[in-house]
Amino acid sequence: MTVSNGSMYATMYHSSHDTRAHIVSYQLGQIPNRYIMQKLPWLPWSQFVSLASHVKVSPYLKLGHGQAIGSTSHYLYVIANNHLLRKTPQSEELMQISKKNLQIKRIWTFKVWNHSVRTGRYFHSATFVNDHQFIAVYHDVTDHRFEYWEVTRRGNSWHPVEIGATKGEFMRNNSPVQGIAYDKKRKQIYLAFNDYLFKTNRAGKVLTSGHFHTGREFEGICVNDSYLYAELAQRLELLRQKIK
Repeated sequence: MTVSNGSMYATMYHSSHDTRAHIVSYQLGQIPNRYIMQKLPWLPWSQFVSLASHVKVSPYLKLGHGQAIGSTSHYLYVIANNHLLRKTPQSEELMQISKKNLQIKRIWTFKVWNHSVRTGRYFHSATFVNDHQFIAVYHDVTDHRFEYWEVTRRGNSWHPVEIGATKGEFMRNNSPVQGIAYDKKRKQIYLAFNDYLFKTNRAGKVLTSGHFHTGREFEGICVNDSYLYAELAQRLELLRQKIK
């Protein structure tokens, strides 16, 4: 999930095993109340048509696991990864998607390793700072730490630099990262695990954490215009909190 220019963009999968899905765009200012979108199949036809005119659906796209999506003024970016791969040097695909028609405009491939090709860094979660930079998190299970990588585009190539790391495990049960967000103004990173939320600086020092006790997990987070947005699963809800 990502929010940009008053619209929310969500990835919609048929099952949790799929790596292809649709992107659905909602204009938040055109939704009259918080619950109406759950009732689309039962609305009167005229009301359905009015609401649906502000919703866009992409073609069926290769989107990976959906935890590495972000947005800028004109584009969406998605890393089309395979979330079942671990500690692999395989390349990943980065999609640039037009907001106008939700179709792919450009595809890059990139590969990251730490000092040696044998220590591949395969990203499952990433957030996009602008059209030339994204920040990704990598869980090094062997060394029990989370690494933060800043990947910058120069010309038509992407160049990675490790900017920080957090020693130890955030979650005792090895729960995967469910979302990453970056606050450009404060230069802070947010990580979501199930219904836990952590905030770190760029070096990886944990600044604060919280547990929502909802029994539901996050499916994506992002920062936009000094607000933190969080998407909850089953049933889907979008939460917003002012960043102080």
